[in-house]
Amino acid sequence: MTCLTNLPSRLAVLASLASLPVPNAGYAAQNLDSGEVAERLLVGVAQAVIARDEDDLNRMATLARRAVTAFPEDGLLHHYLGYALYRLAMVRFDTDPDGARVTLAESESALLRSIELEPIPESHALMSSVLGRQIVSDETAMSLSMRARSQMDRAVSLGPRNPRVKVLEGIGAFHTPSMFGGGFDIALDRFLVAAALFEEDAPEPPLPAWGHAEAYAWLGQTYVELNRPEEARAAYEQALEIEPGYAWVRDILLPALSP
Repeated sequence: MTCLTNLPSRLAVLASLASLPVPNAGYAAQNLDSGEVAERLLVGVAQAVIARDEDDLNRMATLARRAVTAFPEDGLLHHYLGYALYRLAMVRFDTDPDGARVTLAESESALLRSIELEPIPESHALMSSVLGRQIVSDETAMSLSMRARSQMDRAVSLGPRNPRVKVLEGIGAFHTPSMFGGGFDIALDRFLVAAALFEEDAPEPPLPAWGHAEAYAWLGQTYVELNRPEEARAAYEQALEIEPGYAWVRDILLPALSP
């Protein structure tokens, strides 16, 4: 299991570090190696996502920007910059869609650099999601959707058993009409596969390790769309068993279910 509470003890120490003020770029360059910074970002972004804390996500994005300035050739740090910005954009869409799109554009640039330096499945899958969320008109739909599909195909090729790839593939299918190759039945399959794959997922820090509870959150939403409320409830409860503080599920998704 890869939920935060089961990560190695070193990450528990880094979790406390993530609550400290963001150091300046000089401190990051002189006092931490790139792997330590990546682990700090791994834990800090995970905590902010679970808490649905925009301020903490913004703080982690700031740390990541400084990290890639200090270590410009480190592909994993560029990945975490792209990831932190993607998560920040998803939260901002609720209140500032235009600002969210600006954040997505910055995420795209970071992920492109990450892929150039050190391609991993998650970077390609995130790029696919970032591109998909930037579709705002018929004029951009064709080119962006083709690029998004290409990136997801590459992600699946690099990580055929990577559960985070399956989660992002499922999210894409969830938001894509069936006439364009998506739909809730396809999303359901991807989330069920992801949930199963997480049982054997054990990435070595500081590689990405997010997504276990999120797979069940999206599985629950898919069951809602398929008019299967009891299965949705069970999926949400499983997400909270993995991450009891998961604010999105606890405060939004689960209360939205009919009694």
